[in-house]
Amino acid sequence: MSYLELLKLAAPEAIVVVAALAVLTIGLTTARALVLGPIVAVLGVALAIGAVVMLPSHANLFGGMLVISPLNSLFKIICLALAIATVPLVSSEKALRNAGEYIAVLLLGSVGLMLLVGSEELLMIFIGLELLGLSLYVLAAFDKADVRSAEAGLKYFLFGSTASAFTLFGISLIYGMSGT
Repeated sequence: MSYLELLKLAAPEAIVVVAALAVLTIGLTTARALVLGPIVAVLGVALAIGAVVMLPSHANLFGGMLVISPLNSLFKIICLALAIATVPLVSSEKALRNAGEYIAVLLLGSVGLMLLVGSEELLMIFIGLELLGLSLYVLAAFDKADVRSAEAGLKYFLFGSTASAFTLFGISLIYGMSGT
């Protein structure tokens, strides 16, 4: 399988990552990030939905770590539709100073959710969970002016890192017992 074929199969995730980077760049360089950021994010996620629709019905990526099936594609579309529904809520909030960062972290969480949906290997499930978890840690502590937000982010991070350690320990036990 060539790299171009791999990129075609991983296009939805790649498109959302590029959209997140574009929104982050817009948020850092322009003063109109509250207007342009959600537009670019919604366009990127809509393009990713189109890429999911164009995927073949059955395929394996990276030696079976990611799997494309009709059920996986359906859940990826649901995750992306929820991301589209969440992005406009940013502009309805009181004018966020860091709207670009907020939307970029939201999109990266969506990528983690898409990886989690499409994975069949324990390692890839863990990577998807961690990408989703890290973005949610940042979102929980996003309001820097509020002390409760920082406290919630710290508690969520400590709880999540402890859960990740136990998850890795369990995965290592499963791999050790099965011999693979």
